[in-house]
Amino acid sequence: MHHHRRLAALAVLLIAVAFVVLRGGGDSDAAPAVSPVLALDRSTPPATSVALARESALASARTRVEQRRRREAARHAEARRLRRSRTVAGALRRAWLTRAISRVEYERLRGIWWRANRDVGRLTGVRRAELGAVVAMAARLASARILTASRLEPVFLTIRRNRAFWMSRALPRPGARMTFRGDPVVFEYYSGRGLAIQPLASFGAANALAGSCLRLASRHRCRPAALRRLLERMLAIGIERGGFLAWEYFFSFGGGTPPWISAMTQATGAQALTRGRRALGAARGARYARAARRALGAFERPPPLGIAVPNAGGRRYTMYSFAPRLRIYNGELQALIGLRDVARIAGSRRAARLYARGEPVARRSVRALDTGAWSLYSEGGAESTLSYHRLVGRFLEGMCTRTGVRTYCAAGRRLDRYVGEPPRLGVRTARKPRARRRTAITFTLSKVSAVTVRVRDRHDRVAFARGVRLARGRHRIVWVPRRAGRHRLKIVAIGPAGTRGVVTRTVVARPAPLTKKQRLAQKRKRVAARKRAEAKKRAEAKKRAAGRSAL
Repeated sequence: MHHHRRLAALAVLLIAVAFVVLRGGGDSDAAPAVSPVLALDRSTPPATSVALARESALASARTRVEQRRRREAARHAEARRLRRSRTVAGALRRAWLTRAISRVEYERLRGIWWRANRDVGRLTGVRRAELGAVVAMAARLASARILTASRLEPVFLTIRRNRAFWMSRALPRPGARMTFRGDPVVFEYYSGRGLAIQPLASFGAANALAGSCLRLASRHRCRPAALRRLLERMLAIGIERGGFLAWEYFFSFGGGTPPWISAMTQATGAQALTRGRRALGAARGARYARAARRALGAFERPPPLGIAVPNAGGRRYTMYSFAPRLRIYNGELQALIGLRDVARIAGSRRAARLYARGEPVARRSVRALDTGAWSLYSEGGAESTLSYHRLVGRFLEGMCTRTGVRTYCAAGRRLDRYVGEPPRLGVRTARKPRARRRTAITFTLSKVSAVTVRVRDRHDRVAFARGVRLARGRHRIVWVPRRAGRHRLKIVAIGPAGTRGVVTRTVVARPAPLTKKQRLAQKRKRVAARKRAEAKKRAEAKKRAAGRSAL
């Protein structure tokens, strides 16, 4: 600004000098020529030159302000028009126009999007399908007008990682987890949906790093730089979602479309940030504490924005924001553990209040998840796999350790005991089975198992065999004995942990009932046999009579 003012003053000075010189040259009676500076000093008072300079500077400043105002108005007008845009390019340009991203970042993201679309056309088979699914995900977000500025970082990180992976790496197995060089964020492969950021696994790694720094026995393995780097990356991919900080999932799952959130991930994220603050110190980890508090907002908002579902006597925190009615027991327990740790470590009254609203509901669900021989994965749903059974058992033990409540402690011990118990079998068969007729083998099973049913005949040959995986409850398998006689039935059930339950029975199959045709044939045979017997008797009687006549 001072530079412009000096230039304006100099311009005014030169104009005044030229005026004086020209005036003196045209008048023969004028005084002898003197230096221009002296002439200016005599003809133009200093106050007037300063005023002219100021006027010129103000005019120049007003012009620049007006130009800037017009540019800003045009920028805002274009940004408003782009609110209606349903393309990724439009979302990027709007983020730049609203100053959410810099021009350099705008050009970088445009390049990533262009290269990803180009390379989809170059790939074939599975690689093309996987990268295409990720590109289509970003396009769907833009089409729904929800590709906001805060979502650009995780969405374009996903696109970039998928492009690099599918262009050069070997095909992974479904469910494989991986990280990329220089970036600790964990990705997981979902078949047909590409590689996706896995916030829960990433925060799990952060919890492990923080734990090694907080435990005295493992302080020698503490890696504060790695912990800080991972937490910083998780903050970078966090989303502003309805007034709170969230870590969203950007792939379709269980009927839900992205972006969606999980109570388990939100609580684990707040837990990892809180523990990271303690491990790194209050000065370095202050922003982590603020982020943890912001993440708690998800537990105060109902689905589909948040994960708080009203329940009798309190509130439960759903595993998936798109499925508020689905209750997954291990996820709800882990969310409560995270809330309690945040309340205890950070002294957060807000987290303590959220925990107090959810804990009574979780305590009542403990009875529902226990079948008496195994655990359920979800309310009214299937039984847990071995890994999920052990996981929910660990969460129950974690709640027992933190609260000392008998309900959690006893349930945790029962679930641990179930792992070593064999499946219980109860068998019922038809009382009077017949050969060549359908015979029902009915049995009950105490837990999900791989079941083999085998029947051997009296010659120890396998007459029937079938293998199937069955859930707990009553089951019916149909067997048709080929022949009458004694048979040996054996049912083997192998539980999820490899324990075996075996039951054997002896089954006697009676001869099959005769058909009408067979009965008629048998009747004809009996009639013919009777006639032959009668004829034989008559012949013998006639022979005896003939012998007596001869005597």
